[in-house]
Amino acid sequence: MKRRELLKKATALGALTYAGGELAFGQTTRGPARTPASDRIRVGMIGVGAFGTVNLGDFLANKDVEVAAVCDVFEPSLEKAIATAGGKARPYRDFRKLLEDREVDAVVISTPEHWHAPMTILACEAGKDVYVEKPASHHIRDGRLMVEAARKANRVVQVGSQQRSGAHFQRVVKYIREGRIGEVRYATCWYHSLPAVTKPPVSGPPPATLDYELWLGPAPKLAYEEAFNVGRRHYWSLWGGPMTEWGAHLSDIVLWAMNASGPQAVVAAGQRFNKKPGEIPDLLQATFNFPGFVFHYSVMNHNTYGLNGDVGAARFGSYGIQFQGTKGTLFVDRSGFRVTPQPIRHEEPNQPPPPPTSDSRQPGFYYTTEILPEQSDTSQQHGPHVRNFLDCCKSRKRPNADIEAGHRANTLCRLGNIAYRVGRKLRWDAAREQIVDDPEAQKLAIGSYREPWKPKGL
Repeated sequence: MKRRELLKKATALGALTYAGGELAFGQTTRGPARTPASDRIRVGMIGVGAFGTVNLGDFLANKDVEVAAVCDVFEPSLEKAIATAGGKARPYRDFRKLLEDREVDAVVISTPEHWHAPMTILACEAGKDVYVEKPASHHIRDGRLMVEAARKANRVVQVGSQQRSGAHFQRVVKYIREGRIGEVRYATCWYHSLPAVTKPPVSGPPPATLDYELWLGPAPKLAYEEAFNVGRRHYWSLWGGPMTEWGAHLSDIVLWAMNASGPQAVVAAGQRFNKKPGEIPDLLQATFNFPGFVFHYSVMNHNTYGLNGDVGAARFGSYGIQFQGTKGTLFVDRSGFRVTPQPIRHEEPNQPPPPPTSDSRQPGFYYTTEILPEQSDTSQQHGPHVRNFLDCCKSRKRPNADIEAGHRANTLCRLGNIAYRVGRKLRWDAAREQIVDDPEAQKLAIGSYREPWKPKGL
């Protein structure tokens, strides 16, 4: 399909403003889509640039998937995705029109994070199952509204935290829960990397191939140059930084393994050493108190050396999760896991008293362990995660990364950011999902949306 013809068709199917039947929060125009046929799930892809291309490919890899519709505000991405999907998917530029399409059973949302909550809520109200990329939401309160929307409409909502579908991550969670490394009193995770390669700045007005107003949507009104040169990776209004970008994956495994819902308190310290315009720190350390254990998350953007001694050979830099128990230490990342037993010091019998020494060890002792060392290689994660979502669309069971779990992981990371922003210790009421006795911090937990995209209840 030629670009001009594609744009004309997409505009006709999904104009930003259209007469009648406009989807708004709390209402649908045509009722829920029909239950998917047992042998086929018709999917609509919303956002098909960047990681959206990965999601498109992994959904197409399943024989029971038909990509029926594709939506993007950037014409070149839309055009490429239509071709990848075989040229038959209906093109949309406005996601609300895609949600009205009764030939779509489920949607995949791979947009910037400030769109996750509004799109997911409207998709549930329109009767669609949802696969939404992480982090689940842009704030804390809107994440709870996503959970409520999913439950009210009885929709399957899977967050793109694909590590939950990796066999070796599942084994790690089993080991921690059954006490394989003893009682875990401290867990840590980290994402350490070098600064990203600077891209050429954009200038002038938005290109004609981009519906910039719809891309911006609920975010504060920013000039195109400011949003794309600075805002997307340096403003809180458009991003949560590495704390949420990687924390949505890493802290999620800690919460899962420790069977924890939320912290009691959080403190954070950091600094923005990058002198370019922006707000998000490139060094941030957050510590969370949970009943029974302490969790620490480290973000570093100038050095790749990990807290486990990994120098960061992976393409992401150094990242990982480490549980320290009374019987041993367990490290895990996407490449596999490693269990290191805790040595226990014993004194040899019938030995003379050891002489005073400044050396680190004295003679006459030996060491044992209660557990054996163990390690594993990697396992597939993203493909099985997509498959799990599709299976749940048919069975109506909760998926591996149900929206409730995604919301809890996102909440933890947002609390770390908020503690840094207000510069003080926060106390968190996990049952009520409120920051205690701190109106300024609680306001950040609720967040703000530009009209008309503000969800009800925010």
